[in-house]
Amino acid sequence: MHWHKPIPRWAIFVLLTSLGLPKPAQTQAQTDPVFTAADAVFFGAAAGLYLAPGILGIDGRGVNCGPCDTADVPFFDRWAITEPRAALSDVSGVLVAALAAGTWWSLASRGPSGGRHAVASAQSAALATGLSVAIQEIVGRDRPVFYTSAAGDIDPAETRPSFPSGHTAIAFALATSYVLSGAAPTGVAKVAAVALATVVATLRVASGQHFPSDVAAGAAVGVGSALLVHSLRF
Repeated sequence: MHWHKPIPRWAIFVLLTSLGLPKPAQTQAQTDPVFTAADAVFFGAAAGLYLAPGILGIDGRGVNCGPCDTADVPFFDRWAITEPRAALSDVSGVLVAALAAGTWWSLASRGPSGGRHAVASAQSAALATGLSVAIQEIVGRDRPVFYTSAAGDIDPAETRPSFPSGHTAIAFALATSYVLSGAAPTGVAKVAAVALATVVATLRVASGQHFPSDVAAGAAVGVGSALLVHSLRF
């Protein structure tokens, strides 16, 4: 009995696909280098932003008016004026470092694709840092401490201006980059990263280091930096 028929070409295609035949895009993704010369140039540009105010002689630091008139502070920021709480400020710094270490490890542990996303995350944080410093020096806003009785103990020349919050910018750059990463775990891990960045922003206000508008601007800088980096790289 000659009952058999030729196997259709589409059936062969489906069979090979189901057996894991690599697609061209997947093969290319596996061979792309984790770190390229263009990445090094990007980090250099971010470093240039960070150093530019000093090189150009842009100094946003004013004179100590100790204490300054709180009437000069917008009402939506005035309520947050408080003397610095060093412990809370230190905790916010530790959380930023923990967010960086945790997200980078999570990404890098997922092979070359995750490594490329880890590099993008580092670039996002570097860009957010450079932009924050440049904007701080251009705007030159005094920190909340200068509106308190502790102002006399602060030297403006040794205190970076307040707007925007650099810690918040870095934290949100890391969190946003992690959320955008296709190599990152879904669900709880991404929510945790955003929640941790929000805690950092809250602590920057609670510690007396920044006004609410400072951390809002910092969050915008961080999110924008991550979006820009990911749109350029992926």
